[in-house]
Amino acid sequence: MATARQPWTIPGVILFSQGEFSYEVDLSRGLIEDLAQSKLGERTLPAWERTGTKRLRSVIVRSLPPTSSREQEELSRMRARLREEARLATYLQHPRISRTRGPYEVQGVLYVVSDSVEGTSINTLINYAHMRKAPFSPAFCMYVGAEVASTLHYAHTCKDESGAPLGIIHRDVNPARLYMGPEGEILLTDFARARSLLPGRVATTLPRPQGDVAYCSPEALLGEETDPRSDLFALGLVLLELATLRHLYSTGKARMEDLEAALTPEVKTQVLDATITAMEADLPEHAEDCILRAATFDQGEVAEITESLPLPLRSILRRLLTRKPEERYPSAAVLEADLRPGLAAIGSPYGAKEALEEASHSRDGASMNRREVGPTSESELPPDMVTTDDLITEPSGAT
Repeated sequence: MATARQPWTIPGVILFSQGEFSYEVDLSRGLIEDLAQSKLGERTLPAWERTGTKRLRSVIVRSLPPTSSREQEELSRMRARLREEARLATYLQHPRISRTRGPYEVQGVLYVVSDSVEGTSINTLINYAHMRKAPFSPAFCMYVGAEVASTLHYAHTCKDESGAPLGIIHRDVNPARLYMGPEGEILLTDFARARSLLPGRVATTLPRPQGDVAYCSPEALLGEETDPRSDLFALGLVLLELATLRHLYSTGKARMEDLEAALTPEVKTQVLDATITAMEADLPEHAEDCILRAATFDQGEVAEITESLPLPLRSILRRLLTRKPEERYPSAAVLEADLRPGLAAIGSPYGAKEALEEASHSRDGASMNRREVGPTSESELPPDMVTTDDLITEPSGAT
């Protein structure tokens, strides 16, 4: 028998029970703390999956109420989308993809349970690198890229039980969705914004970017059709940042008026339409800058940023970070096939063990740097272009 306590007025510590398992709010922070909460009542909480006698594992529980005092139609769409995410998760059975279970509907409340990811996010590692002012090695970048490409290939080619392609595009590949596990493995999390060909899927109301706008492909930002090569562009942005501590969409010293002046009338209209859509979708303020940069960057800039990198990483990034999808790698499998030999050509073995050691060294160096120079102010840190949505899969106690 299923039971539940309404998550918006929790009088105890059990969110709900399903069969032999219960889901207990993680009170390790001293208070019940939402990782995310929306105006329509969606809540994301750290919790424990447990039996009657012991805790089994750390999880993240998302819930949606049955009704809302505002925008009931939008809440209904969110509930349908959450169900779709849980259905899609049943096909994504891969050791490097975080597991999602559900949906569970208990007393009208809809729940989805995801495993907390042990380890450190790539976003955190990039912050360590910025604090040290030292990017990661080309080997580290190629290792991460090859591991993620392998996982993306699995997702992109996943089929349903009848053998029909599911047409999955992650649409939110960014540093906060990638984790280095405790043994150096690289995990891909959160398919909440994925596109698929599941029957009865929820259509997007606006042709808007579905993930963190700072790591979206040009076609996603400009309202064009996306495909698996859009995920590869996003991965390219992550690898570029790991390797150079630079972001392709950063405006740097460029003047906005100069960038706008470089647009053709046709592209200017496209940028304007995309900007209006971003405003209607209530995207972050920096979305406008990302849209403009996605429309104006050229291969000369990519070449300049990657000039100091050794082959083959340099050529791989230049092929990934092209505005036209047809000029990128045709698939994640082909990308991986370039990255693995490049990693092997380094001359010494480099795998999960070496990557974990390099990540630990970066963390220790960042801590040492902070002790030497004192607390770092927010103004000295790299601009944070990660939204609060990134907290959805953040483990309670991750570093």
